[in-house]
Parts: sequence; C-alpha cells; structure tokens
Amino acid sequence: MGPIRAVGHGLANLVNFRGRTRWDKFWPYVAFVIFLSLAGMGAIMLPEMSASMERMQRFAEEHPDQATVERGPGSYSITIRGYHPELMPDFSRMMSLIVVGFVAIIFLLAAAVVRRLHDRGKSGAWALMPIPFIVFASVAMPMLFNQFSQGGTPDLGLFFALFFNNMLYLASLVYLIVLLCGASTKGENRYGPEPAA
Repeated sequence: MGPIRAVGHGLANLVNFRGRTRWDKFWPYVAFVIFLSLAGMGAIMLPEMSASMERMQRFAEEHPDQATVERGPGSYSITIRGYHPELMPDFSRMMSLIVVGFVAIIFLLAAAVVRRLHDRGKSGAWALMPIPFIVFASVAMPMLFNQFSQGGTPDLGLFFALFFNNMLYLASLVYLIVLLCGASTKGENRYGPEPAA
C-alpha cells in the first residue's frame, strides 16, 4: 500500500477503534501526523518569536544605552540589560496553543495506535500509557512558564516534578513505540482477522 493510500486509510478511520491495522498502513500515517504537528508547532512559535525579536530591535533602537547589537557574517545578536518582560515571547499563550496541538495529535493517532496494537495481539489500553504524563505537563508547563514571564521566582518543586514527569513520559513513549514496531500476529486473533497486505 502506498503512503497516500495509508494516510487516506488513517483519516478515514479516525474514530474506528475496532479491528487491526498493519505496519505498512500505520507508519506512513504516523509520519503524516508528525509532519502536521511540526508544521503546527512552527505556526505557533515562529510568529511569537518573530514579534519578540521585533520588540527587542525596536527597544535597542530607542534605548541604545540599555542594549548592545552585534552584527557579523551570518550572526546577529541583541543583548539587553535590565529586566524587560514586555520584550519576551508570551510563553503561557504559546504553551496553551501547544496543549491544543497535543490534543489534536492524540485525536489523530488514537484509533490508529489502538488498531496497530490489536494487530500485534495487544490491548488498546497500552496506548494510554503516555496520557497521564501529557495531562500533567499540559497543566504544569503553562504554570511554570507563567511564573517566568511574570518575573517571579520559579517554583523549583514544579520544575523538578516536570523534569521527572517528562522522563517517565519518554520512557512510556519508547515502550509504546517498541510495542507498535513489532510483527503482526499471524492469522486471526481476538481483535479480528489478519488484514490484507
């Protein structure tokens, strides 16, 4: 099956959590979703970072005594002295949009992951492993970035909780990927007949 047909299969079965999906239909669809997510991240972050850079450049022009601009072949940097939170990107807004992006990715991948696990003879419940870590990070990260953007002292307990949460998230994600990469169950299993090649 070609990649375009595999993507079409994934999109046509967005809410179908029954049956099985072979690896050759699953992985091209996952690549498509990853491409979409990277494009979405760029669409979220680039405008905010660009606006922040423009604010810094304007500030450097208006306050040359508080800013140093260095230009060189292939490099450009602005150093601003003092505390100026108004020049920083709106991290809490960016994180909120990233959370929305994660929800979209989960929606796009959920059924495909469950069907792929079924093809391996595994329960779709294995797909839930990373979810608690994503939920915690979705709540805690905007709180931490908000502390930074408001100039307050960041909560180190929250920082370390996020650090360990992210380590556990990565471990659960790697284990899930290992499960998804395995060979299909030959013949019929409890989730249905073996999908056609």
